[in-house]
Amino acid sequence: MIDIITTRWLHMKRQLLSILFWIVFPLLFTWILISGTELIQDQSAIPVGIILEEETEMAAQLKEKLDSSDLIRVVEVDNENEARQLVATHELDSAFIIEEGYADAIQTGQRNQLVTSYRTDLSMGYTPVVEMIASFVQEDSGKSKTAYTVMDLGEALNSSSIPSFDEIINEIYSIEESENLIFTNFHLLGEDNETDTGFSLFQNPWGLWSIFTLLSTFFLFDWLIKEKNAMASIRFTFHRFSFQAYLLYNLLFYSFGLFVLDLLTWGVFYVLYDEGFYLAQFIYLVSFRLTICMLVFLIGLAFKKLLPYYITAIIICLITIIISGIILPMDAIYENYPWVAILNPLRQVVYEEVWSGWTIIAPICLIVWYVKGVFNHAAGN
Repeated sequence: MIDIITTRWLHMKRQLLSILFWIVFPLLFTWILISGTELIQDQSAIPVGIILEEETEMAAQLKEKLDSSDLIRVVEVDNENEARQLVATHELDSAFIIEEGYADAIQTGQRNQLVTSYRTDLSMGYTPVVEMIASFVQEDSGKSKTAYTVMDLGEALNSSSIPSFDEIINEIYSIEESENLIFTNFHLLGEDNETDTGFSLFQNPWGLWSIFTLLSTFFLFDWLIKEKNAMASIRFTFHRFSFQAYLLYNLLFYSFGLFVLDLLTWGVFYVLYDEGFYLAQFIYLVSFRLTICMLVFLIGLAFKKLLPYYITAIIICLITIIISGIILPMDAIYENYPWVAILNPLRQVVYEEVWSGWTIIAPICLIVWYVKGVFNHAAGN
């Protein structure tokens, strides 16, 4: 194996810059695309000014709820005059003032004249933001009414331990989080639950990384085409191992080296995107890397020239993106032809699956190719 590594290094150092580019390509372009997308989303969000005239928990929660929306970008403004000026100069789409006494008014059941707003004729986001604020006020008012009802019921029953207003509100929030009331899925009796057969490369950073990894693996494995010429293969006629074994050893070398880089990428994703470390993810990465390397290796065996190989690699990546449902909706095709989704080699790392269709097909084809080569080598000797 030392001889294989030495020989590989002699070939690699002549094109070291190209190899280094394709090594960092998946991580670099994943970071660039995600950062660019987040920047565009931040810039496209409608800027809305918020002024808090009271520092209560209920008023702060209203601001946080608005800030959690993807539609708007909340900008804190110091005073009313500044808010008017920013709206007039269209630096803000609109501005909203949470009036003093907002929390007390909500607790007493008042819903009117709690928020003052400023807008212009060009305020595009004013109406949806008003509707959002109205829904949040309605929600807080309903919780307050529920709290007072519980307290009144406790007094009517002469209960010895009547919870306070804050305790009831906190319990309501706790129930909302634990029961997940807003996002609960319902289905009719006898109706099958819908299974998510779709596939998206944008579900997490691993999705984008997987398509870039597939492309970079193709370009890193161009050594296979370069060494399949007659002069290189003649040397193995009287060698202690066959040309097929030499290629297989190089496949193992590249697979191990690229997997080490995958682990480094995992660490970077942990720092940038809070991707956790757990054993299952390690298994998914091992399976994905071996599957991709074997698949690219087998495809490379079918080519003798670099240009057709590069063109085919790009076409395969484009087809993979298409069947992933990014460009065109694929739900109907997945429903009628489930094998299309199963044969997608990128499903493993995104959907955290131990195997895909290629995980089974690629090793079988690799074994058949190697056994056939061993017999041919033995017959030639």
